[in-house]
Amino acid sequence: MTPQVLPIHFGNLQGKHEINADSLLVFIESYKEIVEFFGLAIDIQIGIPEEGGWKTNLSIAISFIGANPFITLLTGETADDWAKKGNTEIVQIVRIVNEFITKKAANIPEEFPKECIKQKNKIYYQFQKDNCIDTFRLGDSIPILRNNFHLYIKEVSDEELLYLGETNITVHSPDWKGKRSWRGKIEIIEDDENAFDFDKDLTGEFWEKVKLDALPLHTTDVMRVQIVKRPTTKVKYLVIRVLSYNNVEIDVPLSSSGLSRFTVSSEFVANRPVQRDLFDGVTP
Repeated sequence: MTPQVLPIHFGNLQGKHEINADSLLVFIESYKEIVEFFGLAIDIQIGIPEEGGWKTNLSIAISFIGANPFITLLTGETADDWAKKGNTEIVQIVRIVNEFITKKAANIPEEFPKECIKQKNKIYYQFQKDNCIDTFRLGDSIPILRNNFHLYIKEVSDEELLYLGETNITVHSPDWKGKRSWRGKIEIIEDDENAFDFDKDLTGEFWEKVKLDALPLHTTDVMRVQIVKRPTTKVKYLVIRVLSYNNVEIDVPLSSSGLSRFTVSSEFVANRPVQRDLFDGVTP
């Protein structure tokens, strides 16, 4: 992994040497998510904070996992070009990430992935809630004043959620603790394996019934689910209801009113038997 030092400074005009722990946690987690969009994986260690508000150096170990095609939008070089570069050039991506995080929302191209922008928004939403932070400075950027945090939050329009219907998923790699996405074979998708997440509000019965202390990290379990596709996010598939797990009934299907906020996939309509009550009120 390529080492990199990233200075970070939370200013406090009252002279307090403190921040809300959530501010640092949200920044680090969102920073990691953003970096992945640029084709990197990183490990971060926090240095000893210094006086003058709250400032420290983040020690970042970088590994290249494959540049996202949209990096061409920023650099003019393709993902293949970046894959051929050495460690010195790869570190340039961190500089680009830092520029993205410290760039005003009005200057962010519309082509940027919405999920990437959402992660940046999380950072500044949290900073707005932290009364200890008067300014924020990342690397060698100009300090951003608290009164200007709102200028770095970009409005993201609601994405279209395509309802794909019911399907079986053979679960290869679950994550019962909720720290990453799950992976498995989604029957209606041609690929051998895909990442997927859960809408925790709509799948509450599932999470209430599983016993977290006795579940393995790798399985061949089968769940029957209702699922939607999120075209603009990194993890494209979202389980909105778990109907059964290893043939044990978990929950009933969502009603037509529950499905009304999703757009029904044209492939689902064409390829599956239509139950008229299921689609009442659902946009075709």
